[in-house]
Formats: sequence, C-alpha cells, structure tokens
Amino acid sequence: MHRHDARASGDAAVAIGGDNSAGVITNPTFITFTATQADRSLQERPCLLPPKAPNFTGREAEIDALRSGFSSPEGSPGPRLAVITGKPGIGKSALAIHIAYESRSLYTGGELYADLRGVNDRPASPEEIMGRFLRAMGLPEQEVPTDTHARLDMYRRLTADRPIILVLDNVADEKQVRPLLPPGDSALVLITSRNRLSGLEGAQRTDLDVFPVSTSLAFLCAIAGSATVENDPINARDVVSSCGHLPLALRIAGNRLATRRNMSMADLATELRDQRQRLELPETGDLAVRVAFGLSYRKLGKGAKNAFKRLALVPGEDFGSGLCSALMDCDARQAARLLDKLYEANLIEPAATFGRFRFHDLLKVYSRDKLQADPEKSWRAAQSRMLEWLKQFSSRSHFTLVGQISALGIESPRAPSVTETESALAWANAELPNAVAALPVLLADKASADAAQLALSLSALCEILGEWLCWDEVIRHGLTAAQLIGQSLVEIMFLSSKTNLARSRREFAAGLELARTAHAKAIQAGNELAVASSANLLGCLLMDVGTPHEATPLLEQSLALFRQLGLRHEVAQGLYNLGTIHRMSGNTSEAIGLFEEDLRVCTEMGDESGAAETLNTLGLTYGELGLHEEAEELQRRSLAIFEKIGNPHKVSMVCNDLGLTLRNLNRPEESLALHLRDIEISRQCGNVSGEALAQANAAETLHVLGRSGEARPLFDSALATLAEIGDELRLARTLLGEVAYYFDIGAADQAMACADRAIAMLTTWGELRDVVAAHQITSTHSGKTGDYEMSLRHAREALRIGESFASPFVCAVSLNLTLAACEKLGRHDEARDYLEELRALAAQHPGLLRVLRRNGDRWSAEPTLGSVLQEPSPTAGTGVQKG
Repeated sequence: MHRHDARASGDAAVAIGGDNSAGVITNPTFITFTATQADRSLQERPCLLPPKAPNFTGREAEIDALRSGFSSPEGSPGPRLAVITGKPGIGKSALAIHIAYESRSLYTGGELYADLRGVNDRPASPEEIMGRFLRAMGLPEQEVPTDTHARLDMYRRLTADRPIILVLDNVADEKQVRPLLPPGDSALVLITSRNRLSGLEGAQRTDLDVFPVSTSLAFLCAIAGSATVENDPINARDVVSSCGHLPLALRIAGNRLATRRNMSMADLATELRDQRQRLELPETGDLAVRVAFGLSYRKLGKGAKNAFKRLALVPGEDFGSGLCSALMDCDARQAARLLDKLYEANLIEPAATFGRFRFHDLLKVYSRDKLQADPEKSWRAAQSRMLEWLKQFSSRSHFTLVGQISALGIESPRAPSVTETESALAWANAELPNAVAALPVLLADKASADAAQLALSLSALCEILGEWLCWDEVIRHGLTAAQLIGQSLVEIMFLSSKTNLARSRREFAAGLELARTAHAKAIQAGNELAVASSANLLGCLLMDVGTPHEATPLLEQSLALFRQLGLRHEVAQGLYNLGTIHRMSGNTSEAIGLFEEDLRVCTEMGDESGAAETLNTLGLTYGELGLHEEAEELQRRSLAIFEKIGNPHKVSMVCNDLGLTLRNLNRPEESLALHLRDIEISRQCGNVSGEALAQANAAETLHVLGRSGEARPLFDSALATLAEIGDELRLARTLLGEVAYYFDIGAADQAMACADRAIAMLTTWGELRDVVAAHQITSTHSGKTGDYEMSLRHAREALRIGESFASPFVCAVSLNLTLAACEKLGRHDEARDYLEELRALAAQHPGLLRVLRRNGDRWSAEPTLGSVLQEPSPTAGTGVQKG
C-alpha cells in the first residue's frame, strides 16, 4: 500500500495529505480566470501532418468537389466537415493530407493529424487523441487532463473557433470522432474511414474508387519514370491490372521497379502474376494489397522475416527494440537493426515516440497471417519470451521506484537492466500499455499465476505514475487471476490495491468497505504480512472517515508487525501513517520524529516517491509550528521529485501546500502562481474538490495582494462547487477563508456569519484542531476592528478547546491572543495571568518565542506586550492544505 495522510473525515471529506488531491469521477465545474499556460498555447501553431504523398496523381474530380465545399474559412455555420470513404489502400489518407496541405494558407491556427486505428481490435479512444492534440498545442505533458470529462473540456476550450485543419484518419465510427470535432465554425475537418459514417450530420461525402486505367498508368509513370512505362505499354497494363488499380498496391509495385537495378517492366509483370497465383485470393482489392506486400516481404532476410511475423504478437499498439529482442531472442542492438530493415522495406512505420514503431493496420493483418503459417511451437516460444520480458521489466521498474531492487532475488538471464529511477520511469512510460494489454493474453493462455505476478507490479506502477484508468484495468485482471489460482493472499493484495484506488478517487465509503473485507480475509488466512498490511490500510480509511481513535491501534499493530517481519518499505509506510495520527492530535514533536525516521528509511532504500510524500508532510508539520522557511525547503524538494516522476495528482498536492507556505512567508505573488497552476492541474485531473480548494486559496492570496475584486468570483465558484458535491470540510475551511475578506471590506456581520457557520460544521465533524484555528482567526480579525470583547471570547474558546492538544505553538497563539484582548479591555490582572502562562510555556520550549516573533505581525492586532512578544497569526492561517 502506498502512503497516505489524512486529516479530514466523512465520506465527502478530503484528507489533509496523500491522495486528497486525487481526481473525482464526475464532470468538473470550470471557470475562466487568467492567462494560463493552456491559454498561451493558443498562440502556437502545431503541425502534425505527415509528409505529402510523393507523386500524388489523379483525383481531380474529387478535389474540385471538396474545394467547392470549403474554399473559404468564412460562411456556413459549423466546422467544414468532409468524410472520405473507400476500401483499404484506395488512397483516402493521401487525398485528405493532400487537401490539408493545399488549405494551409486559409487556416492559420495549425494542422493536427491522428490515425484513429479504426480497424484495430483496440481503436484509439477520443481521449487518447485529445491528449496528443493538447500536447501538440503546447500544453505540458504533466498538465494534460487524465479524467475523460476534464480532457474533453480542455480540448474544446483550446480548439473553439480556432482556424485549424484537423485530419482524423482511419475512423471506426461516429462515436469515436464526434468528441474530436472542434466547437465553432472556423475549422476544416477531414475524416477518412472504411465506413460511410452516415450519422455525421452536415458532412460532405466523397467515396473513392480504384483508379481508371489511364490514372493507374500515370501514377506508375510518376513513380517508376515515364520512359519505363512508355517503352513497354503492354506489360505496364499487365502490372496495373495485377495491382487491381489500387493506389497502395501500385505505389509498392512502382517503388520496387524504381529501386531494383536492371528490373524491367516485364520482370515485374511476371513476378506479380506468380504472386497472384500463389495467393489465390478471391477479392481483387485484398489480393492486390497482399500481392504488393509480398513484393517487400519476399526480399527480406530470414531474420527480418521472422521479426515481421513475430511483431504481430505485440499486445499493444507500438513496439521498440526491447520487445523485438525478446521476440527474436537476440540483444537490443540486433533487434534495432531488424527494425531498421523492416522500416526501410516500408513494412513498419514510426510511432509517436522516437525509436518506436507500429504497423499499418493492413500490414498487421498480413503479419498475423504469416505468423499463423509458422509452427505453433515456434511462435508460442516467442510469445512466452515477450511476456516474460514484460513481467521481468515490470517487476524491476516497480521495485526500483520503491527502493526494493534487492527483493527481486534470482531472475532469468534475460532480466532487463533497470537500476535507477530514470530508467524505470522510461520503461513504464513506454511499455505500460503493452504490459497491461498482456494481462488478458496471459489469462487466455491459462497462465493465471504469471498474470497475477505481472498485475501486482503493474498495480504499483500505475499508483506511482497516477495512471488511474490503467490501474482500474490491472486490478480487474488481477482479481480474476487471483480467483483462478485460488490464492486468498493474492486476492487480498488486489483488494488492497482497489481500496487505494478508491482512496485516490476519494470514494471513502467504498474504500472502507473494501478495507474491512481485506482485513477480515487476512485474519482468516492467518498471514502476518497480510494482517499487518490490511490493518495499516484499514487504519488509513478510518482516518479518512474521521475516527482516528479507531485507527490508532490498527496503525500501531501494523507498524509493530512490520518491524517484527523486517520489512523496511512497509515500516516506512507505518511510520508515516502513525505520524499522521500524532499530527492530527497535536503531538507535533512525536509526529516529526516519526516522519523523520520514515524519511530516513525511504532515502536509504531509494524510494523517491515515498520520500517526496514524507518531505511534503514534514514541511506542513514544520509550517504548523511557524517554521515556514524550513517548510519551503522540504516542499520544494518534494515538488521536484513528483515532477520528475510525472504524477499530476501529487504535483497538484505540493503546489497547493507550497503556495500556502509562501503566503505565510509574505511572498503572495509566488503563492498565487502556484495556486493558479494547481487550478489547472486539478481541473485536468478531474479533481473537482481539489480545483475548488485551489480557487479558494487563490482567492485568499488575491485578497492579501489587494485584488479583492478578482478574489470574489473565485470564492463564489469554490463555495458553489463544494456545496454541490457535499465536501463539507473544505466548504467550512473556504468559509473561514472569507472571514478576513469580509472584515477587510467592512462587512463584519457577514464575516461573523461565515465564522460561526464554519465553526459549527467543523465541530460537527470533530475537527477540533481546525475549530481552534477558526476561533484564533476570528479573534485576530475582531481585534483589528476594535471589537475586543468578541476577540476575547473567541480567544478563550480557542484556549479551552486547544487544551486537548499537546502542540505548544497552538497553545501559545491562543494565550497571546487572549492576553492582547485583555490588555485592550483594561483587564490587566487577567492579562498578567495569561502572560505568566505564556512565559512558563516558553521556558519549557525555548524556541517558542523566536517562532512567535517570526510570525508575529501577519494579520495581527496591534501588539500590546511588545517587550515579551508580538501577536502571532493563527496557527493554521486561512489556507486549506492538500498534503
């Protein structure tokens, strides 16, 4: 289980740490606030068009018809939409790309292109294509939304009324392409498909047929040279007939003639006739393509032929030299040479990532057919090597990222070399789709134990990377594998993963039920590790729902068992979670000790993700003591690690928390920049509550900067969202953030109404530490307005409620506020009593006065006992933490 902190409670609550910046499965509420990175990217001109098809020939009538429909970017409503249909190899893509290049001067916003893999077993999802386009338009990788709704909203915002050319190639059906159509009437959209897509309204339709004889000969002339064709017109006609007048087949045949020295038209005609007879296929179009493919395939060496066939076994969409080496049982350098040969023969094409390749859909079918002609024993052996490679690499990447590489033990000789974070992340980002797609392959082959082992590693990788959609799929296959092999311990592990995913999505009620089930199964199995892990997880969920008294014994039990079993990674998790319990109850010194021990263990193991989590939470704990410079240094280290790992949920979390720290350091401009960044990241992750939180904190910072007019819409948006989704704790904290705003604009009654409502809600949820902070904030601002009786009442309430906390800083702030109010009211005897308490507390904690003085003049009333100390700000400020 990964580490999680918690300070919130209730099903709708969001914990103070860990996963509370995680996404919620709902359609977020959005606002437009300021010029973000995404908005600036509108100035960039993306160009994703593939190169023009060389020697483009014919299609004059079709081009004229298309031109007449969208010759100018002004005029008819809605995007100009053309659907080009026809059989495989007919030239749909070539025509669409030709039109796109012709129209570039009319559409200045850029050109986007994507192959939607419409005939594959797993066509591209609209969300995948949106992600590519968003990155092409300048959105940083870590800011591309992962939630479906968030990604759609961002995509529509960036393409609305933008004069772009959009080429959507190889579309499966209407539902695949509809979300990709830009809003407004400024775009040119060119769609190619083997299906007619009759459901797309308002589309101009062009159905391509094979070339007439004259165009086929002209095309062959363009590729092979006019003299070659004109000198042997009879055999030239035979060649174009054998190619079925299909553009793709004609291009492959013509290229062969042009690149083979001393090959004549007669030689080519004879070769094509022989190939046709050998295939004996009834359908002209299919036959022509296979004949053309055969020309390239037959000239490959034995190794390249085997590579071409075996690459059909790749479960995902693309591949590199690593997978190829496993399939071919050779080293990566040899595999790279084989891929180069296949590329030079036009049998594979470059993928989106440099160094990786993919099949054209027709070539993949051809490759599979060739593979099936091989002995099953041969290709089964290649498949086993590939699956073992994925399993080994997944395990090494997983254990490298959590600092447990020694846990792998003895491995196969083909174990990949992954020993550092960068190489582990590189593999995971490249091969995760292939590894996830391998799970159903293993299950179909009845290799359930291997599927379970692979799924366990992938589950950890998905959690570290924040790949929630993949994580969900991995857990589903993992649970199936566990049931098939009848291993209750493996089932418990996947139930725990499912619980962690529920926590990440803040589905606390479902998570608690899963955690209880896993814990009961672990006790029934009698396995100490399972009991310890499930107790740790159940304790976290109990913290999430606001019952820390139930969580504490479970966390203490799990930590003791982890120590007894000598499991350092799990010990670090237990230390972190138990530290969180102490932080919640105000036992700050105890919490810091546990966090520092946890950080030491994580650092020694090389668990960078765990260390980053602890660095941020340790920074928050120092911040609660007023040690904001120390907090900043820890949180910046945390942010750098999470940015390197690329987990957007954790980046969002630390941006929020570091923003609060910078505001406490009187650096509001830097704070605002981080909160605005967090708004975008939370929005893109689909984290509705997290976005509202970021809006609220940005609003408070804007108010500090004197920009209250800009703050008000953000406050309103945050409050409306939090009320709608029922996140009462963040709603209460946002209301508390409005207290200073209303006091400063002279609306004291509204300020007190917000304070009273927030205090009532926080009291109901049992969040006494936040209740204390609320009374301190109200006392401070009441004193600023001269209402010293109100200030004294709230200061005394903070002091009374805070007696249950062991934090000296919390108590000192309340004492200072109380004696300040007493002095203003002329109650000097009472003030002296509070002063003596404060001095006694300072004597017990020598650094306390230094901390109070350092934080004394933020939002404070006029200092009264300046010879002793200045009035400090409330302990928690008015910002709401995520981490």
